[in-house]
Amino acid sequence: MWYLGIVLNFEIRYSDFIFVMAWRLHEHVLRGKIDNRTRGRVTGEIWLSGIDQPLVLDLAGDCAPDLAGCELSFENPDPVPMTTKPPAPQQRGPAGDITAARKVRAFDVSIEEALAMSRRGEMPPEHMANAVYLEWFSERSGRVVIESADYHLQISEPGWRYTKEEIAERDRRVVEEETPFAIAITQDGETQEWDEVRYEQFLRESDALTEKYGRLLEKYADHPDSERIIAREMGWSWLEDALDRQNEEENNQEEQDKDLEAKIDEEKEDESESDIEDHQLPPPDPMREGIDWVRDERGHILHPIEKRAHNTLHALLDELKAAEHFPEEEDVQLADFVSGFMTLSAKLAGALGGVAHGDDFFEPGMVIAWLKRILEILNKTIAAADAVRVKDFLSEDRLAYYRSELFAIREDVLELIKELRSR
Repeated sequence: MWYLGIVLNFEIRYSDFIFVMAWRLHEHVLRGKIDNRTRGRVTGEIWLSGIDQPLVLDLAGDCAPDLAGCELSFENPDPVPMTTKPPAPQQRGPAGDITAARKVRAFDVSIEEALAMSRRGEMPPEHMANAVYLEWFSERSGRVVIESADYHLQISEPGWRYTKEEIAERDRRVVEEETPFAIAITQDGETQEWDEVRYEQFLRESDALTEKYGRLLEKYADHPDSERIIAREMGWSWLEDALDRQNEEENNQEEQDKDLEAKIDEEKEDESESDIEDHQLPPPDPMREGIDWVRDERGHILHPIEKRAHNTLHALLDELKAAEHFPEEEDVQLADFVSGFMTLSAKLAGALGGVAHGDDFFEPGMVIAWLKRILEILNKTIAAADAVRVKDFLSEDRLAYYRSELFAIREDVLELIKELRSR
């Protein structure tokens, strides 16, 4: 599963400045309609399971040659209700690749039957199928992708067609990334500065992707071909091709890989602690010490807010353990209070690590979006502390101290958000 793990991390990390994250909605689609009978314009409606309002499309551009001039209607026979916040209802922007003729591998049996066959050592039958692929860039939602070989489709007669010259010119612009869609993707991911609102949307999209990946990982973790099945369910057809190439390379270079592994093992055995220290990150800006970074008792660099939360959490844990209230004590309110504090400390470390180290990829807008989420965790932890007040886990003055620290951390976070907005 290492390959998929790398891909997932690659897609949702902002630190690499590779914002290939997209809304992938194929499993949530209930039904929809795409209309390109008016040249230069693609309109339509897409209904998502569990969402009251449809996505209303008003896109500039045209479909691929197989759908150019046509109206496409489609229905998903097995939709999954959407539980996260959907994209904006109004979808305006350039059309990307919109086709019903994309080639993908498809099982001839259900996923469940394919799983059972594979466990018996059998090869599930599969074939190359046409998949509907709808892609566009929305001004409010970014890139949106719908891909499936399972939809029921109806395609009208074309109202117009490309000429051979137009198809050739269209193909050239796609290859050279000169289409309005390609330009919008490039600007959104590389040159256009994102604000905290766009980063909040990015985090929501990451939540949806991670939630779906987690469901699939749990469902197919024991399947010998889990990587390929999950890639297919995630809509990563390109990943299936990469896995094919990977398997071929592994078969052709098995002996070379063994030799390389042996050599790496030898080098690892020769490494000393001093060698590792040579690769430590350079220290952050000394002029920002006490502002963006401090050192803990072990000399590790961290943000002052993170350090305050970390120290307070460990003081709380030590005090509860000394009184034999944690983790031995089985109490829901206490567990909520402690787990909230633990989550707070971990989230602050993730959000402020780049600030503390002065990383080149530090983006104020992204940190603000993270800190807004952390404020929600803070408020829940404070509420959990109030619920613990009526019990005897901590004395009144000690509980008051921890509550005051939570409020102080919240004030620090709010002040940091204000300061980041001015950068």
